[in-house]
Amino acid sequence: MSQVWDQNRIIDAIKSIAHKTFDIDLTGKPDSMHITEIGLDSMGVLDVIMTLEDAMGCKLKNIDLPKNPTLIDVANMVIKNIQAPSHA
Repeated sequence: MSQVWDQNRIIDAIKSIAHKTFDIDLTGKPDSMHITEIGLDSMGVLDVIMTLEDAMGCKLKNIDLPKNPTLIDVANMVIKNIQAPSHA
């Protein structure tokens, strides 16, 4: 049975990865927080995304994010990637 990766599950995974990788506890923090507000820079976001790709078992082809994305922005980018038709 395949796992459903909806916005909430992706955000939960991002929060978990941030905690495990960077010791940043996002428990109770709003999903609308900008990445810089939680202490991540662009390289940190890429680390989180690469770990998320491993957890999901897929490669995101288009990592197009605003300059200072929110957790919601990152989740929506992931959803957009997994819903896009494969060009393999």
